[in-house]
Amino acid sequence: MIKIDQVKKTFNRGKKIVLDNISFQINDGESVAILGGNGAGKTTLLEIIAGVLTPEDGRVYFVDSENDSKINKNLSELEEVNIKNKQSNKKLKNKEWLLKEDLEKNVGFQFQNGKWPFNTRGIDLLNFFGTKNWKSNEYINMLIDVFEVNEIIKKRLNKCSGGEQQRFNCLLSIINKPKILILDELITGLDLKMQIKLINFFKELKKSENITLIIVSHVPEEVEALSERIILLREGRIYLDDSVDNIKSKYKSVRELLTQFYASESENYEK
Repeated sequence: MIKIDQVKKTFNRGKKIVLDNISFQINDGESVAILGGNGAGKTTLLEIIAGVLTPEDGRVYFVDSENDSKINKNLSELEEVNIKNKQSNKKLKNKEWLLKEDLEKNVGFQFQNGKWPFNTRGIDLLNFFGTKNWKSNEYINMLIDVFEVNEIIKKRLNKCSGGEQQRFNCLLSIINKPKILILDELITGLDLKMQIKLINFFKELKKSENITLIIVSHVPEEVEALSERIILLREGRIYLDDSVDNIKSKYKSVRELLTQFYASESENYEK
């Protein structure tokens, strides 16, 4: 389970609040879409969950909800200064950080853009992130075929198109079989054929491996295909947190929800 507890993030020396005391949790094996307009804090939230960014306030906890309920039960105690049994609290902190460290090794993040050193080829990154014997690795070769990067991995990545880089970034995000997978605008910049192929691939991967899936997307149909739950952000706060089934029951589709949501945003802006 991932627990986001009162997370706050600002930029421009605190003048711009991007995330304003966000709190929610994601259960093991759950698929959640983080939605909102540009600047709502979606990518910032993903990067904080993945450990790329650090919040000013609040924390992100990785908790083994099945095997260590004690840690989950006592998370709030970790921030208290006046705890009678300091030795017990220290043990709990150590245990939590060991668990957190173990789970963070199993987080895969598909970045929108990969900024690699000049002259870096896909083959170099396969050697680094995967294994030097990747050519005989059945799983990695399956991914190369799925993402159609057979020729891309031979090229300098800075010479590849945005869509080619996107496909290779997707491959890297799951090369080590993560338990938690974060996809940031998965199908942006891809042609329709590849969009359909990747949505179907990740849908099947989610089902077969029971991974925890977190996505950001501006494509409602992708959200419906990959997600069970939607968290909608507005100005750094949670505007809505509900299941896709409930949303479809009320609005008929995710697209209609977002149409109404962005229409209300425009009205508020005009006022």
